[in-house]
Amino acid sequence: MNKNVIKKYRLKTIAVLAAIMLVFTGCSANAASAQTNESGTITTSQETVTVESKSEMFTERDLSGDYDESSAVSITLSGNSASVNGSGAEADGSTITITQEGVYVVSGTLTDGMIIVDADDAAKVQIVLKDASITSSTSAALYVKSADKVFVTTAAGTTNTLANGGTFTAIDDNNIDAAVFAKDDITFNGSGSLTITSPAGHGIAGKDDVKIAGGDIEITAAKHGIQANDSARFAEANVTIKAGTDGVHVSDDADAEEGTASDSYFYIADGTLTISAGDDGIHADAKAQIEGGTINITESYEGIEALAIELKGGDVKVTAQDDGLNAAGGNTTSNNSDTFGSDDWSGGKGGFPGGGGFSDGGSDGSIVISGGSTYIQAGGDGIDSNGSVEISGGYTVVNGPTQGDTSVLDYNTTATVTGGTFIGTGGAGMASNFSGAENQAIIAVSAGNQSAGSTVTLKDSSGNTVAECTPELDYAVVYISSPDVQQGSTYTLTAGNYSETLEITESVYGTLGGAGGRGPRGMTGDNGQNGFGGPNGSENGNGMNGGGMHGNGMGGRGRGPGMEHEGQTGQPDAQTGATQLLGDGDPA
Repeated sequence: MNKNVIKKYRLKTIAVLAAIMLVFTGCSANAASAQTNESGTITTSQETVTVESKSEMFTERDLSGDYDESSAVSITLSGNSASVNGSGAEADGSTITITQEGVYVVSGTLTDGMIIVDADDAAKVQIVLKDASITSSTSAALYVKSADKVFVTTAAGTTNTLANGGTFTAIDDNNIDAAVFAKDDITFNGSGSLTITSPAGHGIAGKDDVKIAGGDIEITAAKHGIQANDSARFAEANVTIKAGTDGVHVSDDADAEEGTASDSYFYIADGTLTISAGDDGIHADAKAQIEGGTINITESYEGIEALAIELKGGDVKVTAQDDGLNAAGGNTTSNNSDTFGSDDWSGGKGGFPGGGGFSDGGSDGSIVISGGSTYIQAGGDGIDSNGSVEISGGYTVVNGPTQGDTSVLDYNTTATVTGGTFIGTGGAGMASNFSGAENQAIIAVSAGNQSAGSTVTLKDSSGNTVAECTPELDYAVVYISSPDVQQGSTYTLTAGNYSETLEITESVYGTLGGAGGRGPRGMTGDNGQNGFGGPNGSENGNGMNGGGMHGNGMGGRGRGPGMEHEGQTGQPDAQTGATQLLGDGDPA
């Protein structure tokens, strides 16, 4: 979490005050680096997606960027021509074609040309950029047509450029639409800098795995910054992306066409990733897993979107026009979609009122937060899962708006907190509480309409400050959970001009809307069947505890005392599926 956020969101605990204060002066990053790189597994009804540790995601050669220049082939660029010193590559005017496995050191400037890798499908090719600048006016500056794997290494202390000039003209049967276009695995490493510019297409397009494993890389693209079919993986690099559509987009069109479940995923172990995007900051069809590092999504429509999102460590800051974290399934563009990343308010088969209604994309999604620091500022839902939400660790802050159909927390099946710190502020109209809590309590209360900058403070019965924050947006509800918030204790919550003493009689305590607010979104119903219902409301919510405000009321979305039936408190069926291991395992 950056210093500005740290100043505005300070958790003060009683027993470990000194340690927690250390967290807010930089310890959150240390905690992230201490996270174990165990594999993460999330099960959905489609399949089980397993993303392994950093050592499984990257080979030693991916991370090293080492090469022996004395035995490498030298390629010298000069305006509209090039020369090759060594075997395995040839120059034809301004086009250089590499046909054999080996190491190729490239230097100089090519004003209108390209490098093509057209080698055997077992060949590993390393291209070392050593103060190299390549621009193709009508195609990719680097085109990997055939190889087993290509390494693009930036030499230490050098500045390099790969760019497209603004149009793409077909040169073969492949739809080249990026400044760097790879049909096979590609890894970027080294310790130099690389600027990739694509004013008419993607920055990097990879039809297999795209790995960023070193160097300072800046990507500016009209479309996706990085587009990968199988995976996009980040470690030990400083990457900045400015994209017209998604910052990082991992999706396999073939899966969608064949009707099979996607296994495309995003993974970051460490390093930094800064994204400004016209659509999603990060999109992955199957899974987005954050082990560590720093992610700062400064602008996006939706921040991080995947069927399964897992935050295990690192520092994540998301600014989004719509949802901050969105766990949903599909392969479409968020701000133009009627299904992926949007609430389906069609009413479902059950109709309105009384039916299941408002399907909202099913129940396969999952968001798991077990470590790290996460700050979300969202114009839509802060955390939105078409399935479950689990918070077991870390430090999470959600800053949501008061207007529109938005909430701090939105989910289909269950939302539980068993550890860590969660602070949320946002609108009251569609607010929903967690469905369960263990080891600590969750407080979710309506606080009236409060202005941005109105400090929220939670104090225990002795007057000690347990939690404090200063929301950056207007708000009407407040959520607080930490190990120091316990059932059976009494706290005083102050938020702007609101102040109330709260006796926490339940582990999930709420006064949202006077009756616990709405429950989670209902599942699609058949022939008037109930959707999954919501969790407990207030004990005294005009007889509406568990009814109407949750589940059935308005077709499962639950917004009143029930149009015709009481809502049902339901539990989802267990979801199972076949296990599939993700990770290349290639010897590289």
